[in-house]
Parts: sequence; structure tokens; C-alpha cells
Amino acid sequence: MKSLNTGINIFMNTVGGKWKCLILFFLSQKPMRTKEFYILIPTITQKVLTDQLKQLERDGLVRREVYKVVPPKVEYSLTE
Repeated sequence: MKSLNTGINIFMNTVGGKWKCLILFFLSQKPMRTKEFYILIPTITQKVLTDQLKQLERDGLVRREVYKVVPPKVEYSLTE
């Protein structure tokens, strides 16, 4: 079968999945720390959240900013 490289297929490959759209929605409201996601999405596991954020960062939709403070602070936000 021929692979269709249409806009909707590219979109679904990028943000498809159970949690990505919800993560993007919350990030559209404000930058967030990991703990805030657990409060807003209590049924998501640490592994799944980490994997989803890494994939969104890899695809250029989310930026991860690490602050050099003790304890370490990591904040996620949407890219332009």
C-alpha cells in the first residue's frame, strides 16, 4: 500500500496518541512544570508523560527549559 504524505497524516503522526493533544492544550494556557501535568492529568504515568514530552520536543512543538537551581527546575512551553 502506498504511504500517503498528506497534511492530516503528518499531523496525526506528530500529535496522535492518547495524551499529546491534552498536553498541548495545557501548554497553550501557560508554561508548565512536570508536577503540574500530574495534577491536571492524574491518570498519566511518569513514563508516558516523559515519552510524550520527549516526542513533542523532538518534533519541535515543545521547548524544554532547564533552570540551574537547586533543586533542578524544568519547565515546558510551546514553541513558535
